[in-house]
Amino acid sequence: MSQRIVRSAGRPVYGRVQPLSRGPRRGPKRPRLSVLQRRLLIILGLILLAGWGIGQLFALRVITVNSSARKAEIESEARKLTSGSWTQGNLITFNKDEFVSKLQQADPLLREVSVKRKWFHGVIVTATLKQPSLGWSTGNQIYVLDKDGTVIGVAAGSVSFPVVYDGSNLPVAVGQRVASVHFVDFVSSIVPALAASGITVTRLDIKDTTFDLAAQTNKGYRLLFDTSRGAAEEVADLNAVQRLLVTQKRTPAEYIDLRIAGKAYYK
Repeated sequence: MSQRIVRSAGRPVYGRVQPLSRGPRRGPKRPRLSVLQRRLLIILGLILLAGWGIGQLFALRVITVNSSARKAEIESEARKLTSGSWTQGNLITFNKDEFVSKLQQADPLLREVSVKRKWFHGVIVTATLKQPSLGWSTGNQIYVLDKDGTVIGVAAGSVSFPVVYDGSNLPVAVGQRVASVHFVDFVSSIVPALAASGITVTRLDIKDTTFDLAAQTNKGYRLLFDTSRGAAEEVADLNAVQRLLVTQKRTPAEYIDLRIAGKAYYK
């Protein structure tokens, strides 16, 4: 009879099996701040807190506008400038020159602007508006010019000031300067001066340059002016020509040319 031998397939285990013991889990050690680092963090926090406090203490919240008109529009543009920039929104960092420059660019109707701080939360904006002085007709549209020759808007209805018709029909835009100060002064002076001499101007025209001005009159003829000269000087030449024409019993059929100093030509 053969003996049966049984072999274990694994390692023999003697006694009760004990689970492997594991130590407590430990997370990564947090770096400890030194005393100097803690002090620096505290100082940084105090600086940020002080900056926030100063920002709130001198925050620009009130804008007062002194103007003869358009107060709401000016205040609206001013608030856009101050709210859109953290430096302009605080009286400490507020730059008056930059503010005035950008406000005048945004609103072409402003002639002069001055700004004064009003501690602790406001500024006072004093604005002088441009004044309609001359009409400018081009492209079937009449625009309004300030006395410095800048377009300040579109004429609505009839106007009480002279209108110059630009024969070139060049397009213009609000804020654009289309004539010189001298030209505006000349036209503004020549119309009432002619009226004082018994001549009513019915239309004013220019072609290629503002130095030559043609004035259609109620007399049936045109007056040709050189706007680089003084209005009073040319009116004096016109009066002299009129006296001569009266003595000669003549009346111009087309024009009187006053563009040469001391002389006049008529047809």
